[in-house]
Amino acid sequence: MTKLYFTSEHNAGGNRYSAGSIYDIQDTHVQETLLSEGKAVKVDFPKLDTMDYAVNSLISRYKKSKETLERRFADIPSEREYQLEQLEEQLKADIAKAGEDYRTELTVLEKELAQEAVKSTLKTDEQALQFLDNEVARLSYSDDVLGDLQLLAIKVNGMNAEGKATVLANFGKLANVAGDNAEAKEVLKGILSTVKKVDNTAQIDLKLKQLQALKGRDVTAPYHRMQLLKENRGKMPNTIEGGAL
Repeated sequence: MTKLYFTSEHNAGGNRYSAGSIYDIQDTHVQETLLSEGKAVKVDFPKLDTMDYAVNSLISRYKKSKETLERRFADIPSEREYQLEQLEEQLKADIAKAGEDYRTELTVLEKELAQEAVKSTLKTDEQALQFLDNEVARLSYSDDVLGDLQLLAIKVNGMNAEGKATVLANFGKLANVAGDNAEAKEVLKGILSTVKKVDNTAQIDLKLKQLQALKGRDVTAPYHRMQLLKENRGKMPNTIEGGAL
C-alpha cells in the first residue's frame, strides 16, 4: 500500500479524491496512472512509515499474546482475566506512546523543512544582474529577438547557481521581450525552466503540505477500530455504535 498526496481533485471508480489530502492506494496501476498524470505524488517520510508499521505490529503481537494467554489459562478464569487485563493495559500504554512519538516526529520534520527552506534561499549575483540588465536592453531593440534569446538561453544554462538564481529573481525583466513571437515565448519558457531547477522551494512547500495533511491522520486508528469492535461484539445491530458492523 502506498500513500499518495493528491495535488488536484480526482474521481475514479466511484471514489472522489480531494486535493490536499492523503489516501492509501493499493492498486499499482492506479498509482502509476495518478503519478504519471501529475494528479498525485508519493508521500515519502520513511520514519513516519516505520512508526505507522509499529502500531500495526503492536496490535498483531497483542492478538497473538491474547490467544496464548486464553489457551494457557483456559481453566483458571481469575488468572486469565488478570493476565488479559495486564496485556490490555500494556497495549494501551504502548499505543499512547506510539501516538505521542508520531506527533513529535511530525513536529521535528516540519521544523527541519522550515529550516531547509530558509537555507535554500540562494544568493543573487551582482555581476549576473548587470549581465541580465544589459541583455534585456539589447533585446529591447534587437532585430532578431528569437536568435538573441536562443543565445541567451545557452549563456544562462552555463551560469552557476547564483547566476541562475539572479535570473529567476529578475525574470520579470525578460517577460515582455518576446512580444507576440510564439517561438521566442517558447525559448523564454525554456530559460525559466532552466533557472527554476536551482530553486527547491516548491518541493519543500509540497512536503510541508503533506505534513499538514498527515497531522489530520490518526496513526493509532487501527487500535481504536479494534477497541470499537470489541465493545460492539455481541450487541444488536441497532445498538452498535456507528451502525451495523
